[in-house]
Amino acid sequence: MDRGAAGSGRTDVQTTGYGVSMPALHIKWANEIKIVFGCAFVACTLLSSCLSQEAPDLGDKAVGFGIQSLEGDQIVYEPISGNVHILYFWADWCPRCEDDFRLMEKLYQQWTKQPNSPVLIAVDVGQTEEHVRNFIKRMNISFPIYMDHEGKLARRFKVKGLPTYFVIDGKGVIRHIILGWADEKTLLAEIDKIR
Repeated sequence: MDRGAAGSGRTDVQTTGYGVSMPALHIKWANEIKIVFGCAFVACTLLSSCLSQEAPDLGDKAVGFGIQSLEGDQIVYEPISGNVHILYFWADWCPRCEDDFRLMEKLYQQWTKQPNSPVLIAVDVGQTEEHVRNFIKRMNISFPIYMDHEGKLARRFKVKGLPTYFVIDGKGVIRHIILGWADEKTLLAEIDKIR
């Protein structure tokens, strides 16, 4: 505060020397703290269900479920469908999800042209529809996105982190699990093993 402002009842805003006022800096920090706490909340929600139960393992049957898409369409996944399914749990705040989305879009475009191709079920965990719409618009994504607002489906699959992939064969058996970034070569090799 400068000396002239001291007697006038006026409070001057201090600057940081970088052209950012202290209140603006506090707002920026507050927003970053909200993001960190939001991520921590989703992580704790996912982990709380995992601590007392074992995660599905290779060879386990996948559970059936119903889920709604971002566009409002409802799907029902039945474990014995005859098709390979890629169940992909994600959130846009995870550092590798953008790379994964580029890969998933590429594969989705290839698969839509092939008969009996794998079915991609991309499930956003814990985010708002508006937030997800902005993300997929920015990423130019054409495959359907399904919403798990409260993390219930992620808890059923005992997801421990994002992103997580489950490669499920046509009989509903989990054949491969990827926690973290998916390598295209590895993912396609695992799919080819069970087609």
